[in-house]
Amino acid sequence: MKIFYVTNNPFKEKEILDYFKVSGVNKQYDIELSIVKHSLQEILHPDIDVIVKAKALEAYKYLGVPCVVEHGGIFIDSLSALPGGIGQIIWNAVGDRICGFVKEGEPRDATARSIIGYCDGKRIYTFVGETRGQITKSSQGDYKFNWDPIFIPEGSIRTYGEMGPEMKRETSQAVKAWNEFLKSFKNLPVV
Repeated sequence: MKIFYVTNNPFKEKEILDYFKVSGVNKQYDIELSIVKHSLQEILHPDIDVIVKAKALEAYKYLGVPCVVEHGGIFIDSLSALPGGIGQIIWNAVGDRICGFVKEGEPRDATARSIIGYCDGKRIYTFVGETRGQITKSSQGDYKFNWDPIFIPEGSIRTYGEMGPEMKRETSQAVKAWNEFLKSFKNLPVV
């Protein structure tokens, strides 16, 4: 079975293609991942689930066949779960200065969350992956995929930015979301 993944983000494309290759997902689930490079409108909304559903519907309208999209965000506890699903917009505007938004002495706990949205033309299904961790006080590491240089997953002393994509895969919220999707996809309608 072929899965169409709509993204225009080279980091997401590389990370998921590497994951599929390294993990043997293609053979395990008898699927072929096809990347469709297309820019999707990302609505501004505090609920990441709403963002993903809008992207999945737009992707389906563009392709006309069942497809998947992914959207992620960083939810900082002491900032009332902001920036959430609009993390890329905030990151592009302020970069690692976001670390300073957490005041000295406040907890730096955060959740990295990714949601896969699958649209079959009649319904949208969502699959969530989460990783708890901490926000650093400044950017660390050379892997510059959005906020990766400021997020340390639980159980690690390195940021995703220091880990790079290979080590990141072990705790990645996106990989967790993809795994949830893959466990269910054979039971999903393919209209």
